Amino acid sequence: MMDVLEISTGVRRCPNCDAVVTGRHNKLFCSMNCRKRYSEPKQNAANSPRKRRANMELFARARRLGEELYKVRPQDRLGFIQELIEEARNGDDSQLRDILSNYKLQHPHPFNDTHMFPKGSRSYCTIAQATRNYCKKFWKADVADVVYGRVPEPDTGECPKSVRPLIKRKAA
Repeated sequence: MMDVLEISTGVRRCPNCDAVVTGRHNKLFCSMNCRKRYSEPKQNAANSPRKRRANMELFARARRLGEELYKVRPQDRLGFIQELIEEARNGDDSQLRDILSNYKLQHPHPFNDTHMFPKGSRSYCTIAQATRNYCKKFWKADVADVVYGRVPEPDTGECPKSVRPLIKRKAA
């Protein structure tokens, strides 16, 4: 079906990518790839049972990780987050990377998304929010850049043994 704009200007647009279509007068798509992609179903939770299940598993694991974070003693929580980041940076667990850098987990709606918060309460951070705060403070970088290894590890402030001055003990 031709739009009024197409009739008046004579320019045809691809329904998939909105590029100008050239060639035959009855050609609809700019390329074979656009024709193929246009007919494929969208990969979102509303249309795909597989994607819906993957999202449910992702958010369930994120909530479990958040609950684990709050089971750890407060003085050990930074170490827990550091271990998660190291595991994500190793690349063995791609789902963990997705959880820690997920936009929806970092910015949940305070009323509609209470199921994402540990213990169902907004007073607790999601695991992605806690990791984002950790990365901002210690790495001075975005959590996605950290877990995907796009930034170097931060300085720990520790002095290697070879550089430390020798401390002489007083003889008693």
